[in-house]
Amino acid sequence: GSVRSSRPGCDVCELLPNVSRVMDKITVVRSMTHPYPIHGVAYATTGTPIIDGIMELNPRDGRHHPYIGSVVDYLQQQSAPRRPGQVPDNIALPFPFSSQRAGEVPRAGPYGAFLGNAYNPLWTEFRGRATKTAVKTLQDQRFEDVEPYVGISNDSRFALASATNLGPELTIDRLNQRRSLLQQFDQARRDAETLTPGPSPRGRGENGFDRYREMAYSLIGSQQIHTALDLDREPMGLRESYGMTIFGQACLTARRLVEAGSKFVSVFWDEYGLAGSGWDTHWDHYGRLKNELMPGFDMALAGLINDLDQRGTLDDTLIMVLSEHGRTPRLNRAVGGGRDHWSQAYTTLFAGGGIARGRVVGRTDRHGAMVTERPVSPKDVLATAYHLLGIDPHTML
Repeated sequence: GSVRSSRPGCDVCELLPNVSRVMDKITVVRSMTHPYPIHGVAYATTGTPIIDGIMELNPRDGRHHPYIGSVVDYLQQQSAPRRPGQVPDNIALPFPFSSQRAGEVPRAGPYGAFLGNAYNPLWTEFRGRATKTAVKTLQDQRFEDVEPYVGISNDSRFALASATNLGPELTIDRLNQRRSLLQQFDQARRDAETLTPGPSPRGRGENGFDRYREMAYSLIGSQQIHTALDLDREPMGLRESYGMTIFGQACLTARRLVEAGSKFVSVFWDEYGLAGSGWDTHWDHYGRLKNELMPGFDMALAGLINDLDQRGTLDDTLIMVLSEHGRTPRLNRAVGGGRDHWSQAYTTLFAGGGIARGRVVGRTDRHGAMVTERPVSPKDVLATAYHLLGIDPHTML
């Protein structure tokens, strides 16, 4: 069913009571369309002109283009190289993409591609525990398992993976000694290379590793990053307004990272445990929306918009709620009823950062199956985001 929202004429799903009250601050684009209904965010969030199943399951496929956050990071580095300890410009939460899904290779999408691994997002890792469970469904199998997208403990946190956490045995002094020794080895290697004729063996991959290593060193002991990741600095009531889920607390952490100076922060609702989980509702569509997916999304999005608006920073912060594709307008015959992949018509949401408030863009037929007015490509969305970030979308990399 649907309920009225704060934007007259734009009803929303009854499972989104909090979002319904902020719809007057959101622009809805309901005429998204493209020809590739497959997984991986590679098509929707990069400039690649095509995508296929082989690319979807191979992040290293040479046809991939860089993730939008990687492009922003790269261009920022060209114009104003980051200072030691500065909060990075391309951070992704809550954990490395596809790293928590069982039994399958990683999906493509948020990577540096031909810019090199140096421009992959800097991922956080989740340090906490799930406090609630969800019913997992795969074809004819149903079982219950822990699900951090439904609930997490109050002491759960995010940390930059392998960058800001030394462990109990590795002090700053010991790390600096290791760094000094490593620098001596690097200098010896460079000296040897100057004596060796022919092209240098140092390729993009190694340079990328060097950049990552330098970034990791610079972030160790950085008060800026530690402060940004410290959710204890937020009142418990505000944390709860985002929802005590991994997605909600990641959105709050993203707000703190942006305030600390990061140019581009991504929060993924990724698969956890079972492959084909998250919003991939091929099975048990209604049950999973009601009990697993909608409540956490509803609180997180409304919490973020309200928080930014109350802090007076919504107009300076662009929020994009994107998806790789939509779902079929008709239910399939799977257990519990499911919806499969559908990219011919779907919806995205935008708020803040120069986006008009309370607009509805585009139209579909009565089934929500086909776009009938003002088709919008994911590439249009990227061009808009680049423009609002002060980047010419025609820039050649």
